[in-house]
Amino acid sequence: MATERDLHAMSRVSATLAGSGSLADTLTALAGEVRRSAGLAAVHIQLGETGWSTLPIGALSGLPGTAAELRDRLDQCQALGAEMVSLSAIAERRPVVVAHRSETFRTHPAWAPISAIHQAISWESFVAAPLILPGGVLGYLSAFYPPGREPDPDEISFLSAVADQAAVTIDHAGMIVDNRARAVREERRKLAADLHDSIVQEMFSLSMHARAIELTNETSGAGAAAKIRADAARVVDLSQSVVKSFRSMIAEWRAPEPAERSLVTAIREWVAAASRDTGLTVKVVDEVGEIELLPEQREEVWYLVREAFHNVVKHARAQHAVIRFAQHREESRTLLVVETSDDGVGFAERGSLPGHVGLVSMSERAARLGGRLAIVTRPGGGTVVRLEFCPGEPAGSLSADGTVRIDWQEPCDTTGEQP
Repeated sequence: MATERDLHAMSRVSATLAGSGSLADTLTALAGEVRRSAGLAAVHIQLGETGWSTLPIGALSGLPGTAAELRDRLDQCQALGAEMVSLSAIAERRPVVVAHRSETFRTHPAWAPISAIHQAISWESFVAAPLILPGGVLGYLSAFYPPGREPDPDEISFLSAVADQAAVTIDHAGMIVDNRARAVREERRKLAADLHDSIVQEMFSLSMHARAIELTNETSGAGAAAKIRADAARVVDLSQSVVKSFRSMIAEWRAPEPAERSLVTAIREWVAAASRDTGLTVKVVDEVGEIELLPEQREEVWYLVREAFHNVVKHARAQHAVIRFAQHREESRTLLVVETSDDGVGFAERGSLPGHVGLVSMSERAARLGGRLAIVTRPGGGTVVRLEFCPGEPAGSLSADGTVRIDWQEPCDTTGEQP
């Protein structure tokens, strides 16, 4: 049947757009798709406060102006005593139909604030459908029917299904936006910690030596010139170290390459730049070939590999490192395996290391991928960071408890051979 085909088409479009993480684009596309699928004069989607957003947001299709302007005018209408059918739909948790609604908008003084908006389109009847999730109501979907069309039971059933799909899509997109915002905050905190641990301390030392030169210059004696030369040499060394640290950090925090490029190629090029002047020999081994990843999966893998490699450079004191992409069969599924291994000093601690910001960040990324993260290490024996997840599938494909498991075993050969 036609409505079923339209619903399937909208579901595919919605799922794709939700994966982009842009809530505003998702809402706008949904409004346009609902309008097209149902042959409506206009559509208005309005969200209230949610678990991932405290700001109301909406989208329009077929109506002039913006959703924010329409919401402000609807608030004015409500203050004048207008009957808000959309709020009734939310309260009753079911679609509410009002035939010949446009006449009320034209004649009742309480609707004067939005009369110009609705006079810009030709419509007659109105349906308000709530956007319902198990945890509550996200908002409502308003459908404006053109003259000569009255919503029958099949139309109401279709709009209900559309509203259900829209609620799931909006919730998914909103959670992606919220997760990415939290990830950005965490990356900023980590950047501040990295700056403090390396560059800030070097700058402080540099300033101390510069001050020592200044004070020595005010004295006299045979040893003054030698001390000035020694401090000046140290200032030069520290300056070069600061520049090197900044270059390394810039390479490390560079944004991911465009999605149309191979992820392995992008990582190989990034590692070459990030490992320059570190004395570390790095090999990127690809045993998979072309990897089909969702956009959010690609981003999570990129930053997880970057974090793991950063730990190698900063803590491992290794000579060799390998980043390996492989596949692993588990029951009926093929998992993508991403490993970062080194021949460094390994870990001296045991346990899940809950206070280690880098490991916590990697664990959270693995959980968002619906995957598993394990660390294989022993003191003096190097470290392997191993991620497993289902590529091309939404999060939740594998069980993940959000913790880092530490396996005290012999790490794999860092020449790139199989463990």
